[in-house]
Amino acid sequence: MAQSQAPHPGVALGGVFLSLFGALWLAGASYRYLGVSPAALAAIAAGAAGIAAWGLAVFRRRPPVFGADAAVRKRLARSFMAVNAVQWSLIGLLILALNVSGHVAWIVPGVIFLVGVHFVPLARLFRYRGYDATAAALVLVAVLDVLAGAGARTIAPTLLATGAILWTSAVLLLRAMQPRRTAG
Repeated sequence: MAQSQAPHPGVALGGVFLSLFGALWLAGASYRYLGVSPAALAAIAAGAAGIAAWGLAVFRRRPPVFGADAAVRKRLARSFMAVNAVQWSLIGLLILALNVSGHVAWIVPGVIFLVGVHFVPLARLFRYRGYDATAAALVLVAVLDVLAGAGARTIAPTLLATGAILWTSAVLLLRAMQPRRTAG
């Protein structure tokens, strides 16, 4: 698939997933910074709901470019599930290995690293180059966390950065999916 083509219409659903997973990372950051804060959690929930609703609206407005080709839809769905199955399996193995080896502080940056890397094949699959930037930003956060000592001192900013990257990626993705307006 050439990257010069328009993103696959299904990528708009990525905005929904990015909003929800971003909210989980932001909720973790909120807890680390503020403890249990109903106001902060409500703001995060509202932000996630707003981005997710926008993602669903964009998805519904997009024309089904591959609507007639069931084989292409099936291959895309299978590839998407495979990427995510590999990601979640690696996350599980990573958590197990780091627990067994006594490197528990590396779990969060390790998970962020794997989440970042999983965006590389998704960028190709959905023909959306923005996922390459998401991947690079998440990998950078993971590496910086490890270099800074990966632990209690770095966890809150790392969680905050990860959630912010996912939400920023969602907004940029959804803006890219908006129909272009022509001057007239």
